[in-house]
Amino acid sequence: MTVEITTLEQPIDAMYLIHKALRGEADRTVELARSLETGCSLQAFKLAFTPWATAIMYHADEEVDTEMSKFVDESGKAAANCPVERVKWAMLEKEDGEYTRLLKGVIDVMTVLEENIGATSVIPRTKQHLYGPVIAHRVAQKNHLETEEAMVIPLIRENLSVECQLEAVGALLIDDESDDQSWVIDWVSSELDPAEQTQPA
Repeated sequence: MTVEITTLEQPIDAMYLIHKALRGEADRTVELARSLETGCSLQAFKLAFTPWATAIMYHADEEVDTEMSKFVDESGKAAANCPVERVKWAMLEKEDGEYTRLLKGVIDVMTVLEENIGATSVIPRTKQHLYGPVIAHRVAQKNHLETEEAMVIPLIRENLSVECQLEAVGALLIDDESDDQSWVIDWVSSELDPAEQTQPA
């Protein structure tokens, strides 16, 4: 069951919409991997996995190079003298490990798919080798999104100006290097309920 997001109070809250879309992609892809039957085509799974992998990697890459990440790094250094803040920042530092696990998850699934290039149908080994990495990737994504929602987004809401938040969200939603710069917005919109699609950004 997904939760409808009815209010965006600050620009950075758009990340909740991105996260909802990522969770939807993950759930569909895991279900497809779970329901693969011997003899069926891998095509439906590949078509589901590709947008999920593309979106999560773009999301992670953009978070690393934004004003948002610079702020988080600087704030962590400033908190060095407060024990409570040091604990919070130690938890945030695990984000680097989460990015690594996200990348590894995509690579693991792609490896299984590449090993089966040319296979026109699923064999038992394919399902066994595919399902585990897909579940591991969803768990890595879940951990990453939960850390952001519990720690990063509240910190940004409290400390970054609306202008800086808009810049960070713009980088997450607009792919300046793509021929279709609005693909992220289109993808997120396709995952939202009608009321969520009308939220001001």
